[in-house]
Amino acid sequence: MPNTDTVKLANAAKLLMEYEKRPLKADEFLDSQYSFFYKYGEERRVCQFIFLTVLRNKLLIDTILAVFLKKTPRPVLFAVLKCACAEIISAREDKIAQTVHSWVEVSKKICSQGESKLANAVLRKFSQKYSEICSNAKTLEDFALLYSHPLWIAKSWQAQFGFEKAVRIMRKNQEPSEVFLRVQNTPKAKKELQKYSEFLCESEFENFYKAKRGCFQNIKSFLDTPFAYIQDPATKFAPTLLNPQKSEKILDLCAAPGGKSRMIADLARQKNPDGFLADTLIVSVDLNSPRLEKLKQNISKIDFLKTACIACDLANENLKDILEKSSLPASFDAILLDAPCSNTGVLRRRPDARYRIEPKDISNCKSLQIKILKNALPLLKKGGRLVYSTCSIDKSENEEAPKEALEGLKDFKIDHLQTILPDACDGAGIALIKRQ
Repeated sequence: MPNTDTVKLANAAKLLMEYEKRPLKADEFLDSQYSFFYKYGEERRVCQFIFLTVLRNKLLIDTILAVFLKKTPRPVLFAVLKCACAEIISAREDKIAQTVHSWVEVSKKICSQGESKLANAVLRKFSQKYSEICSNAKTLEDFALLYSHPLWIAKSWQAQFGFEKAVRIMRKNQEPSEVFLRVQNTPKAKKELQKYSEFLCESEFENFYKAKRGCFQNIKSFLDTPFAYIQDPATKFAPTLLNPQKSEKILDLCAAPGGKSRMIADLARQKNPDGFLADTLIVSVDLNSPRLEKLKQNISKIDFLKTACIACDLANENLKDILEKSSLPASFDAILLDAPCSNTGVLRRRPDARYRIEPKDISNCKSLQIKILKNALPLLKKGGRLVYSTCSIDKSENEEAPKEALEGLKDFKIDHLQTILPDACDGAGIALIKRQ
């Protein structure tokens, strides 16, 4: 982090205090706080960085502070300490003393004199203790604390992937997430891309670009066009496996906010890049919720093939009846089901989710996934293909769920099964199911 002034740091502490009054999902909370600071300014970037770093390191920060605090301090001091600890963790070793000094100055501005002295003592001890924990980490328990992951998650990943991979996943989840843009692979999109090239850099994933730090406000107008969409490269695996073709009827289930529908459309367009795909249809389906409006907005940017947007509770409503009442097909050449999941593959992007998930949530997700997948299978034409996907890395969701959903169904078979662990992109699970 670059040097920031006391006001910005104080605002980061105030932001954390506000969050702890009503801990929503972190992304929803940040979106609700536009009145707190400029929408896309330097102040927002600093506050958001510190806020998310606190969440990524919550267990570690709370554990160390508990050693040095005899009682819970006032919320304002507690917020200052947590934010300061987060910056100590993210700072270079030669910048730690300067970081401590900056936050002591913040405490002088918004806390009492006695609290400021306490902050100075605690933060110096924190940096020493943190260094000890880093140097001495050897066991899974040590790394679960160091990387602030509930121990049950760490043990689950060790059982599934082994010790080294479990530690690597936890370490990866501590890195600040990058903002990726997927850009259409068309001449018009590439021409428009040139206007924003100074604010973007290429990635290892074809047609995906990274926004340079602090440049989001400069690319906002690009996102208002049909050519670009904020999307992690992990989202490409399922649509690519689906391999949509021109003239097909395609169903996108659990489609909100619409990124995969747009990618399916772009992949189908590659078969006929210059024309309107008059015989191609994508029907996007999600719950009747605020997310449905976002889905409709994104679908409206697809202007080169036919689209439709339908509200349906896939677990409890008959989608076939709803489709027929809407004068839409009730069978499809290809179906993408991006199933509700535990989100264990995107904990880097959603750092607060790791503290909300419980072991029962994994099994609950699996039961829902099986139910939705069974309801989707009859909508697939003979000879058609269905891609089941999640943003989880848990094998019970990615492997057991589709296998159990197909038990006793002789005309369906799994053709491909894969779990992608978080690395250069988010984690995900994909399965290709074909109807004989």
